[in-house]
Amino acid sequence: MTRIGFIGVGEIASAMVEGLAHSETNANFRFFLSPRNAERAQNLAESIESVTICQSNQDVVDRSDLIVLAVLPQQSESVLDELDIPAEKTLVSAVAGVPTEALEAHLPHSPTIVRIIPLPAVRERKGVTAMYPANEAVEDLLDRLGGSVTAADETMFSTLSAVTATMSTHFAFLQTITAWLIDRGWDRADADHFIRGQFVGLGTTLAETTESINDLVAAHETPGGLNEMLNNEWMDEANRAALASSLDRVFARVTAAD
Repeated sequence: MTRIGFIGVGEIASAMVEGLAHSETNANFRFFLSPRNAERAQNLAESIESVTICQSNQDVVDRSDLIVLAVLPQQSESVLDELDIPAEKTLVSAVAGVPTEALEAHLPHSPTIVRIIPLPAVRERKGVTAMYPANEAVEDLLDRLGGSVTAADETMFSTLSAVTATMSTHFAFLQTITAWLIDRGWDRADADHFIRGQFVGLGTTLAETTESINDLVAAHETPGGLNEMLNNEWMDEANRAALASSLDRVFARVTAAD
């Protein structure tokens, strides 16, 4: 039996619990949740038989082999300072922007530390999770949630953290296209419905093909066609450079926190 504890029961922790609990090979998991966010923890306990709500964060540590820390960055130090985590345990930190060295300063028994960047898609077992350093047990869990990529060092890990900042921008791109249709007379609901249908199909393509992103760009445009026209006009050198510059600034913010 694999005993997994969660300190902090927010959206990402909930997605991980649900994804693991409903995976085809759930390996007889037992989940131990901290009393933080009592309503969300209670909902999980009521819907998943293998979930137990613990009396305290220390109770989570005592009953688990692997502990997922999923609190806000500004809460991590005070939470860890109240815990006694033995050397034989593994702490999996899903806390953004808090480096291993900072975590170690609050863990006097030196348990194994693994950093991850889980995304909401792990709930459907379709999320690819960044991990550092390599750890066989954690990789096995992440494989059940959609897979993982392991960074060579903490700086490389931070580059993956930086690109997760593009998610709302992706939706803002769709928002802008939808607004263009509305400006030309389409009802908002119909415009939204059409754009959703267009891009959910592209998401399926990403999920079901092993072609590179470069190849997918070429596969979705023809020479002299409309897709090529918009790609060349809008995603020109200046806009590509602007996006790269924004990612550089996000990366600088992430590494400054690290």
